[in-house]
Amino acid sequence: MASSDISSVYYLDGVVIAPDFVFLATQLDALDPREIAHTRMSTYNPAEQELPFGYFDLEDNIVSVHAYRTLPQDKKRFACLGVQGAVHFVRGSTREVRTEQIPGAGMLDGNFGGLMSHLREIDGQLWACGQHGQVYRRCGVDDWRENDQGIRVKFDPARYGPGRIGEMLETVSKAPMLSCIDGTSASDVYVVGLRGYMAHFDGEQWREIGLPVNEHLEWVRCHGPDEVWVCGHNGTLLKGNAQAGFESLGHSNDHQTFVCLTPFGGSVYLSAEDGLFRFDGKSISRVKSKLKPELQDAWRLDSIDGVLWNIGVKDLARFDGRQWVRIDHPDNEPIRA
Repeated sequence: MASSDISSVYYLDGVVIAPDFVFLATQLDALDPREIAHTRMSTYNPAEQELPFGYFDLEDNIVSVHAYRTLPQDKKRFACLGVQGAVHFVRGSTREVRTEQIPGAGMLDGNFGGLMSHLREIDGQLWACGQHGQVYRRCGVDDWRENDQGIRVKFDPARYGPGRIGEMLETVSKAPMLSCIDGTSASDVYVVGLRGYMAHFDGEQWREIGLPVNEHLEWVRCHGPDEVWVCGHNGTLLKGNAQAGFESLGHSNDHQTFVCLTPFGGSVYLSAEDGLFRFDGKSISRVKSKLKPELQDAWRLDSIDGVLWNIGVKDLARFDGRQWVRIDHPDNEPIRA
């Protein structure tokens, strides 16, 4: 499975395992994911690897990754969600892969569930979400169960004749297109998606949550049951919870699209295509890293033990609360002033 091919890459997703240990999904610049199913997975772990970056390839288009910070019994440290609903569990030391397929997910082999978007561990179990309101929970080895009654829109194109294509498209367009999932327990789960969609699962049923915005929502992060953060298009930043409701803290005249966020050091950091931003409790401002050049982009954010990682499309950097350090990917041209 190891590959010796050398090609520049861009980052798709990443998760922090320890302050200097990051698991990354990358796409080769030379490959078109619409034509070839391939993702180059990377581990950055200079303390324990002969080389700072380690690699292995998966023949799938990975959209979301998870890493167990405490190893489970089967030693499968990493989990990678493919766009068609395959979940690849990878043993950290040997790169041995075991794959599970979420039943009904994806758009292949007669499935019409829709494409998948996000994977997250909630209270010890993996959850995944995607198009058409799909939500699945992993209850054991190769045991993925639907957990989306009330928000899922199921359809089968075979039920629509040639004269009902418009009806089918209207049904699909009204279905929730979920982008992210998070929660604090199996009875406290949130999903967000397009057109300001948010729903909460209380352990028994889903309830759609009315929000003060209708912008596309990209990310939800639970910083505890009472502190849930959401970000999205046109400067959207929300804080609240299912019981008390949500307050808008962003600015409707801000055209930034915030695609990810994480609380860190008493602030909330937000990633956008043209850089990293910080909400200090009063206003949102651009982060000045003092790197040369400044951070080029921001895509995914994660933190652990007082260290924040910015995983941009091309720019990878860590922040210990005092200083930013840029990490050069060995297959890419170094980012220099």
